[in-house]
Amino acid sequence: MSKQQKRIFFLCAQHSVRELMAASLLAAQAADEWDIWITPTIFSAEDIALARQVLDEVHIPLLPFLQSAEPSFAQTWDEGIVLCSGATDQ
Repeated sequence: MSKQQKRIFFLCAQHSVRELMAASLLAAQAADEWDIWITPTIFSAEDIALARQVLDEVHIPLLPFLQSAEPSFAQTWDEGIVLCSGATDQ
């Protein structure tokens, strides 16, 4: 991480591949500006394949490696994005 980069954290409450896709989209647009983190999740091979297919349609690569961390008081980020909070399921 460079001193100019801001830290951003993508959290998916449903542990879906959306956070991986969001991180890939941001990295394709502004990787130099952001130190990108996601919640630790084990994605199924099917989910990875679908995410790769969607991103390939817009010519954006799926990030091969992402930093992951559980949210805690010990770590800080400049921005946090919560994806699929489940609020629409209620």
